[in-house]
Amino acid sequence: MSGLGSQITKAMRVRSDGVRSVYTVFRRAARYWRDGERRAALRALPEPLWNISPARGFELFEPSRFAEVPGIVADAKASLEESERTGPPATASRKRFLVPVQDPATVTLDSAVMRFALREDVLNAVSRYLGVVPFLSTISVLFSDVVKGAPTSSQLHHCDGDDVTQVKVFIYCSDVDPGSGPLTLLPADDSQRVRLSVGYQYRQRLTDQQVADVVGGGREVPVLGPSGTSVFVDTSRCFHYGSRVAADAAPRLVTMIQYQTPFSFMVPTHAQQSLAFRRLIGPELSPLQRLVLGE
Repeated sequence: MSGLGSQITKAMRVRSDGVRSVYTVFRRAARYWRDGERRAALRALPEPLWNISPARGFELFEPSRFAEVPGIVADAKASLEESERTGPPATASRKRFLVPVQDPATVTLDSAVMRFALREDVLNAVSRYLGVVPFLSTISVLFSDVVKGAPTSSQLHHCDGDDVTQVKVFIYCSDVDPGSGPLTLLPADDSQRVRLSVGYQYRQRLTDQQVADVVGGGREVPVLGPSGTSVFVDTSRCFHYGSRVAADAAPRLVTMIQYQTPFSFMVPTHAQQSLAFRRLIGPELSPLQRLVLGE
């Protein structure tokens, strides 16, 4: 992407829904011929075993739903222990929430998290929700500890500006109760009402009161549950916040998987060549899995 093109993309990314949608229309048109295989793969998908609700913009699952979850939890805990042995990436002078504790380069096709991310039913549901076969752009293990002071940054209500629609999967790797700073979601339809009411720009952070003034109190959904609980959520369409860990609560550990469309503000025209997990493409994978990794 040229310097001017990059500047335009950055400017569009943080604007209103309308401006961002126009940008996406042009991105879709520019990629039309390149994405023919993705459109064909989407049409060929079988009937899904489950769906992500477009109205809610998220779907929750109990720990027993996916066979790979125990391995994901064990690997995340091992990554945290290794980080603590070698020196945590965060210090007292840096933020203590959403700290990455795993090197993505250690993820292989045999890793539990990658086996989960490439499950055919997961890719089916995510692709149908997004209306396109996406890219697997990020896998992270994130640690959140107690932070003194008023909520800030992603601890406040916000919608992610990466794309006009995307799916992030959060898999709890520790038990999460109200004190543990749960991921808290506002359904997509309510979130749209808030964005229209406040003239939302995607660089903004809103307080609890600003959101309640539009939709009323008690509309948010805190994701609570034991280790292994998972949620698929469109963080571009749903206001959300998390990591408000109480002073007397245990820290929170979560694994995050991110799927983005080829039209994302974060995926310039030729950037799929540098996607983090493109290195894992091999003949043992299905055509759909190879497309998701960046083929």
